[in-house]
Amino acid sequence: MFVSLQAPFEEVGKKRFFRLEHWRFSKKAKCLIVFAIIAVMLISVFAFLPKESTSKASVIPQSTSPTGSPTASPTATPSPTKASNPWTDWIQPAGQAIAPPTPKSPGVIETAQIINSTVWRKVAANAWNYFQPGVGVDANTGLPYAGTGGFPYFTDWDLGAYIQAVIDAQEIGLIGTDGNWGSYARLDKVLTFLETRELNSTTGYPYWFYQSADGKDDHSMSDTSTALVDIVDTGRLFVALNNLKAYSQASNFNWTSRINNIVYNNNVVDTNTNTIVNITTNGNGNRSNYAALVPDIKSETGSVSIYSYYYDSGYASFWPQLANVPNSILTAIVNSPNITSPYGNASLPLAGITGDPLLCSVFELNNNSSALLALSKQIYLAHEAYYNATGKYVAFSEGNSPSGFVWEWVVMPDGTLWTAGGSGGSISSDPVYYTKIAFGFLALYNTTFARNMVISLEQQLPDPTNGYSDGADNSGDVVSDLGSNTNSLILDAALYYIQNNP
Repeated sequence: MFVSLQAPFEEVGKKRFFRLEHWRFSKKAKCLIVFAIIAVMLISVFAFLPKESTSKASVIPQSTSPTGSPTASPTATPSPTKASNPWTDWIQPAGQAIAPPTPKSPGVIETAQIINSTVWRKVAANAWNYFQPGVGVDANTGLPYAGTGGFPYFTDWDLGAYIQAVIDAQEIGLIGTDGNWGSYARLDKVLTFLETRELNSTTGYPYWFYQSADGKDDHSMSDTSTALVDIVDTGRLFVALNNLKAYSQASNFNWTSRINNIVYNNNVVDTNTNTIVNITTNGNGNRSNYAALVPDIKSETGSVSIYSYYYDSGYASFWPQLANVPNSILTAIVNSPNITSPYGNASLPLAGITGDPLLCSVFELNNNSSALLALSKQIYLAHEAYYNATGKYVAFSEGNSPSGFVWEWVVMPDGTLWTAGGSGGSISSDPVYYTKIAFGFLALYNTTFARNMVISLEQQLPDPTNGYSDGADNSGDVVSDLGSNTNSLILDAALYYIQNNP
């Protein structure tokens, strides 16, 4: 606290410590004079300090991007970090000594002079930190955690994210194929789990959540589900398994037969007639009858949901009769009427669009069409226009937030824009700008806006010693949770950039 000088001088006058008739100072008076001088000096120093100091991002001024316009100056200056008071932040607790705070290391993007493949390999290495044994992967079973900090469980969506992360890490050169924690051993553990895991005895399909420590059903979570099977999570797993087939063939440990047996319930598709042909060869029968889901997937033809496009692509990669379903969904999305965003007058399709399935589609699906890439660019430009109009960063997706787990929608089929909701309904709090989406935009477009947004996150979030944290909001709240979805998508982004910018 500040020291008041008025009271000590009044006391000095009353008690006559200044003995003018003798022009001498007592020992006590000398101490008080010294104390007063020091106090005056302190007040003088702090009088010239600002009442608050705001941490400033080392960002690059907005300028016209070569790949994504508009890029204009925002109407408001963003404040990615909360202001601090240089005095109150340094008040010493009673009986304790104050140690200066440890300076936070600048991030990979913040320190990069130019963005190139070398920089992205460093980003990928940080994201891969999450998937180390004992961090985001159980050291005994080799099964992933959906998130650290008391959530050692996973769904089929999380399992697909882990498979994709291992493939990405090996392709980037972060791991080899050999060794106890090389790509072969990691992926073999996953396939063994899928071949042998406990299934719901009533439905014959997987449980919703499994425990990472032993691979058994997590009843506390699974019992809350009323669905026969989660077709979204299953479709995401199928995307990863299809990519694993191609990866295993290129890596000389062809797992096509194992993967087909898991998906087809020991049935295969006759590609000439597009019908299921029964086979029973390796004793892995009586697994889930995913073929029974094909009519439901086919009924989604013409949907305007980017989620449907992504996970239906997983089913279509195994059932040729579904090949046209994803294309029909994408066509319906891009041909839907446009709606104008109130932030920057950006044009958006009247559809269901959010970040994760959109960027996963771009990074993970084979033979991306020009329509998908154009849609991704359109959604990116709407984000940049939002920032230019408000001065607030946005990178809409799904994940943890100060309000719990939320889904942020850029646009919904009913015309609702820039909205967030959780299990309890709409959420009015400041939206989180998610790390995975910010890095995804940077990998795709390498714009000043995307780079500044990533730098803002690097400055606020913990160092990625164990992987990247989920994100932050514009009020300064940090979402420090670590998870497989964040770090898997960042690995996707890194590999995409490296492959397209050799």
